[in-house]
Amino acid sequence: MALGGINPHSALIIVDVQPDFMPGGALACTGGDEILLGLEWLLAQHAFDHVVATQDWHPAGHVSFASKHPPHQPFEALEFYGHSQTLWPDHCIQRTEGAALHPAIDWASCNAIIRKGTDPGIDSYSAFRNNIGPDGHRPATGLAGWLRDRRVTDVHVCGLARDVCVLWTAEDAVAAGFKTHFLWSLTRPVTYETDDDTRQRLSDLGIAIVDI
Repeated sequence: MALGGINPHSALIIVDVQPDFMPGGALACTGGDEILLGLEWLLAQHAFDHVVATQDWHPAGHVSFASKHPPHQPFEALEFYGHSQTLWPDHCIQRTEGAALHPAIDWASCNAIIRKGTDPGIDSYSAFRNNIGPDGHRPATGLAGWLRDRRVTDVHVCGLARDVCVLWTAEDAVAAGFKTHFLWSLTRPVTYETDDDTRQRLSDLGIAIVDI
């Protein structure tokens, strides 16, 4: 990606770069720590007028935790509000070290932080919208309006996990009308087995897959 070609109406969205998603964390992504140096380099270029970070920020006992649904185990699925919901290990619990923005990154250039998953009864993958709730809707986080107020037209998404929260963020960015770029090399999945499906979903929506 030619950083010099980024227009002043671009935003970088960094999804869930938190210790609980790193190797050894509660919900580790495969090679999650491998994106830290590249992400730090990208931020040091000051190539984006707008930088947004998201944090998974769950209350204890969140509905998406397998521990809330014994005897079910992590990565099993249940039906919530008419849709399949993956059950996760307890992770990114508010005010714990695992939920912090990763300390290896200098977050000084970040203009906004979107905390998601704060509703104990609704999961939240995307930076733009929560997952479907009991009323059948996906409540907005306010990010789309924040970006439009700043005349952003293009978004570049990266972070963790490639096959869940980053993917959903990219899909919702397109739905919100933004030209969307997926920084593949600055993402890592929960499991590489999903990569073909992730690429197909991005391609189907015309989302540019780029490396830096």
